[in-house]
Amino acid sequence: MATNTKTDDTNSQESDDRFVPFLGQFFPESLTLAALLAVLALVVTIPYLGVIEQLEQFSTGFFSLLTVQMSLILFWVLSATVVESRWVGRMFDLVASALPAGNQRTVIYSTGVIALLFGWVNWALGLIGAVFIGYQLSSQAEANGVRVHYPAVLTAGLLSLIVTNIGLTSPGALLMADSTGTTNFLVDPDVGNLVVDTSAFLLHPVNVVSLALFVLTLPALLALLAPSEENKRKSVSEFTAVVQGSISDTLDTYSMPPKEEWVFADKLEQSRTIAVVTFILGAISLGGYFLNGGELTMLWLLFGLIILGIFIHGRPMAFAEEVTDATRWANHIALPFLLYAAVFSLLSTAGFYETIGEVIAATGITQTVSYLVALVLGLLIPSPGSLWVIQGPAIVGSGAELIPSLVSVMYGAGVSNLWLGFLFVGTIATIYGFSWREYVRYAAAITAYVSVVIIALLVIF
Repeated sequence: MATNTKTDDTNSQESDDRFVPFLGQFFPESLTLAALLAVLALVVTIPYLGVIEQLEQFSTGFFSLLTVQMSLILFWVLSATVVESRWVGRMFDLVASALPAGNQRTVIYSTGVIALLFGWVNWALGLIGAVFIGYQLSSQAEANGVRVHYPAVLTAGLLSLIVTNIGLTSPGALLMADSTGTTNFLVDPDVGNLVVDTSAFLLHPVNVVSLALFVLTLPALLALLAPSEENKRKSVSEFTAVVQGSISDTLDTYSMPPKEEWVFADKLEQSRTIAVVTFILGAISLGGYFLNGGELTMLWLLFGLIILGIFIHGRPMAFAEEVTDATRWANHIALPFLLYAAVFSLLSTAGFYETIGEVIAATGITQTVSYLVALVLGLLIPSPGSLWVIQGPAIVGSGAELIPSLVSVMYGAGVSNLWLGFLFVGTIATIYGFSWREYVRYAAAITAYVSVVIIALLVIF
């Protein structure tokens, strides 16, 4: 991140007003941070492992976690592939046209609610959808003579990051829902322990109460923090255009080759029939699985996203090209995970997780400590699923209940992702003119409020 955030256009701008580039220059690439964590794991395990065993775990530790790595990569890529489509863009346009944009508070609140509700379903639906819808609402307000402070609207769109990890497609919960051990790296397939019931996870009181409370109050908090004086507001037209025309047009990037130039392979690649048949067969398979009592797991989610993506994009080649484009969303996990796995392997082999678990248990406030550790560690590990891979074994070693522990870690990961919002915004569009100091003020207020609520609920429940 530090090496690719400056352009010629930004050299003349004040550092205070370069949100993505300024914060990015202090945050190394995820691969660099992963390497530092791996080296640290090597150092702390020196007293417990021989040099040869250390190097063996460092180099081969990822072997047992390859299915986890691929699942998490596809989770990011396929989610974005489905959402970044013409049909989902049309849905976003309809939502944006239906929401009120009469004043600043309404725009900020509406964007925040959309971010939280859509984010609970899926990270891409919440993040991409809220950023685009918030931009359109701000543009509508400006067209009607209402000046809206766009930085607050953009931050409202990032609220999706907080709840997406405790929602329907929580990466941690879906990994742990697998009783076969394919993606659940902690399960004993013969015993079946350490398996998360996704329904129990979603309906856990901490999740239910916090989601309802945050939907009602978090957007309102941002609306209160935004400047009330119109002369202090920065309207959307002062920023990089996120949407060109409609959201649907912006997301519809596929360009089909002229039909007169098609060869046999093109006819297959552009066949709507193949896309529809694939979707129908996949939908029947999914339906049969769930009708027979199957639980939603990471692998079944990925299969569903594949067939849905093929159907939404309409043509096999359109889907394939969008998958290629969506790989940009996995840059923070694809290679770094190999080193995360090395950390996991080193600490596991050295028996470190049991020791850490005992220390956490000795505090008497296991879930609170889990949340705080995840909040800090998540700044170094942007992928919530990867964070669970590294932190989860220690929580299990503490003897704490699995579902509340997972909730605490996933919430901590979500709040830390908010602080790394410049990474995600930068993937959509490089935003200039947004003061990094202002973003830090928003993030600090949200972090304090969310932390108080989550810690209180973890203690109560």
